[in-house]
Amino acid sequence: MRKVFITVFVLLLSVMLPAFGQSALEELAKQQIAQKTGLDPNLLATLFVTDGDNQFILAFVYVNDQTMQSQLKPELKQAIAPYVNKRALLTVLAPATASLFDPLRINFEQGLARFLLSEQSIIKVTPDFGAGKFEPGTVSAGILLLNDGLDLSKPFRIYYGAQSTVFSLTGRRCQRSRIRSSSYSCFCSFCF
Repeated sequence: MRKVFITVFVLLLSVMLPAFGQSALEELAKQQIAQKTGLDPNLLATLFVTDGDNQFILAFVYVNDQTMQSQLKPELKQAIAPYVNKRALLTVLAPATASLFDPLRINFEQGLARFLLSEQSIIKVTPDFGAGKFEPGTVSAGILLLNDGLDLSKPFRIYYGAQSTVFSLTGRRCQRSRIRSSSYSCFCSFCF
């Protein structure tokens, strides 16, 4: 009986620790980005994606007046300026390994509703923000226009494939799997 309990306990830990570790890594990345940019952490969400051989960080920044007052690079501010207070997320991709990425795999969930992106709801900030292969050490950015049905006063989940994080303008967080910190450094140098 004791062996069964220990085995079950070890199995539970092996399942729960990576998820907890991922959540903690995402939260740490979010806090560091907020610190370096001067952004309110509630305007940010990060998602560390591991999808087969693909590993990358996605950072999401809600575009509003506060975002424009941050320490983002001037060229980023210029690119997002037309989308201030227009239900838009600046989305930054930083691969840790050579990775396939498709922004159409990003979707949103709130309650029982799922909101998908269309080609028209994706605006390129960098020319390469679209479906394709991205090399480590590169950064790509785009703007995602959020569906009007998404209630921004309530938390919602951002998915890339099966992995997700929680975004909330009032605060709250979530989870997922391991990634190298070099892509985080690359992301930071791109933004500020």
